[in-house]
Amino acid sequence: MKIKSTLIILSLIFANEAKAIQNKELNDGDEFNAVISRSDLNRIKVVNDKIRDIKSNNQELDLSVDEKNGEVYLRVASGYENKPINIFILTQQNQTYKGILYPKLIPAEQIILNNENIGIANNYLNKINNKNSYEKEILELMSAMRGGQKIENYQIKRNSKYVDLGDLSMRRSEIYKGLNMTGEIYIIKNSTKQIFNLDEKFFYKNGVKAIKIEKRELLPSEQSQVFIII
Repeated sequence: MKIKSTLIILSLIFANEAKAIQNKELNDGDEFNAVISRSDLNRIKVVNDKIRDIKSNNQELDLSVDEKNGEVYLRVASGYENKPINIFILTQQNQTYKGILYPKLIPAEQIILNNENIGIANNYLNKINNKNSYEKEILELMSAMRGGQKIENYQIKRNSKYVDLGDLSMRRSEIYKGLNMTGEIYIIKNSTKQIFNLDEKFFYKNGVKAIKIEKRELLPSEQSQVFIII
């Protein structure tokens, strides 16, 4: 009998602990219900977003907004412990949620609001930003190489390497070595007695991110620079 009583007590404890975090799946404009402690401090958090404001009837709640983390801490004001409390939550992503809070004689509660659409949108924006940053680095590196300029986070090394292209002589003159990319500058000379037209496909290989040919049409014995980013 004692063992059975102990198990029941433990079950009640674990049930109360599990209830201390309430997860709510929402879309913009949705309404949610939640129980809160009517004596302890309670917390509301929005996943992938931040709370910028919370509206409630005057004096029903003592509110504290953590602007850095975008969370709200609230306590039921004296005299309002036995009635439902309506709130509106406004977020930095311009989402609005209505909540109906039911004060109970329970320990502090945490309410976690999750809008999957915001998570998807944030992931999409991160991909765009990463893509824009990637493209920006390529453009900046290409500009620095063409202008013979230094660029932050890149080491410039003079490095001669000859490549046999048959009718063309190709010599690497410099390397721009960075953490994510490497830029190479080549000098191409037309060793034939005819006009030679350069094409990117002559220089493309696996891993090449960008190619810039300074002068495509080469007269006999004429030279051009080719810039390759890998």
